[in-house]
Amino acid sequence: MRQQSHDCLKIQSTGWGIDMHSFLEKLHKDHGNLEKILALLSLQLDHFFAGRESNFDLKIELMEYLETYADQGHHPLENLIFNTARKHLDADQQELMDRLQSQHESLVQLTRKFRQSLENVLQGGVMPRDELEVQGREFVALQRQHLDLEESEAFPLIDSVMTAEDWREVAANIPAHDDPVFESPDKVRFYNLFEYLSNAE
Repeated sequence: MRQQSHDCLKIQSTGWGIDMHSFLEKLHKDHGNLEKILALLSLQLDHFFAGRESNFDLKIELMEYLETYADQGHHPLENLIFNTARKHLDADQQELMDRLQSQHESLVQLTRKFRQSLENVLQGGVMPRDELEVQGREFVALQRQHLDLEESEAFPLIDSVMTAEDWREVAANIPAHDDPVFESPDKVRFYNLFEYLSNAE
């Protein structure tokens, strides 16, 4: 992030109840956490599809985290920022915002579908292993492609066009939604995930 725009992004506090330097820094940090979750999910899928021991409860908690925070907290904040930036963008740049917001909607459906598939298998339902693998691999790949597109194109563009007034508008409308793993830990709901992260440290 360039220094000349950094001062425009200074925020004293947010609906999350935490201090942070900028919304873009917050989103970048979220992306780092999401990469950790996707890497762990990918590892668990590798174990399962190779016939090795795999923790289904952990996989379902990973999907619940993505539903609870990525889809309900992180993406709504990005959508708010994308919409605020639109007035500064040309047609091609607005198309990029449209594409990302459309991906947000698609990822909600893919997350729910794969979580339900995992829960069905855990409860004794019958589903071809190769079909479950295709769902899982596609989900992880699309999530990573989406994060890469935001990091490489959307965030630098937003950083270059957003004004201090734009960021005040974002701050006034920010969705209040805590991260239940990395900010406001819910160690009951995400017991298996916290156990894994604790043992990995």
